[in-house]
Amino acid sequence: MNMKLIATLLALPLLAACAPQIESTIYLTDIQKVLADGKALATPALLRIPQSSEDDCKKGLTDLIAKVKTLAPVTGKGQCISKDSDELAEIETSVQIVTKDSTYDPANLFALEAAPADADGNVALSFHVLKPVADIVKALASDDSMSTDFDPTKFIIHLNNDGSDAVDIAPGEVFVDGTPHLAGGAPINVARRSEIEIRFSDVASAYAEKGNSYSFATLAIPH
Repeated sequence: MNMKLIATLLALPLLAACAPQIESTIYLTDIQKVLADGKALATPALLRIPQSSEDDCKKGLTDLIAKVKTLAPVTGKGQCISKDSDELAEIETSVQIVTKDSTYDPANLFALEAAPADADGNVALSFHVLKPVADIVKALASDDSMSTDFDPTKFIIHLNNDGSDAVDIAPGEVFVDGTPHLAGGAPINVARRSEIEIRFSDVASAYAEKGNSYSFATLAIPH
């Protein structure tokens, strides 16, 4: 076995330990606007794709951005970063905030659906990956990329209360500011001008990344 092959085999576990990431900040007033008029509203999001190394990322970044543009809006320049011990290509795209009746350009990858949850005016939030993450990664891979399995996608959603009052948020089976929560647990009060970070659990991530819609929180928005 030659040294080049040995080096390649040693690198495989490191690459396989990586995970794609999707991160976005969602403002509660944007959700209220979409619920009021039914029109889809785009909000910025970051798509991060695992890379074998920083050098490889820099070499292929321009081509990667061009490929993302065929699948979704690209709203800014990409960059190569290290995050959570992974080497990642980070590209600015968007999430469509929608209702079930909203229409929007099919050339998008992610949607956050807001829907009435009950007669009390509570609002259920679901995150929908419009194309399975495995298909996205495959479509963005370079011709000489090694085929590998990734860890479940990391979904990171910041809910920002930019309204005029405090809001109660009932999380699903997710991590809130690093603390695990189960569906049906006590709601979290989010003060005006503050936000919480929601990260999907591995089970939720594995479910959502296959193209399923995952309900991750319910809002009690004051009227």
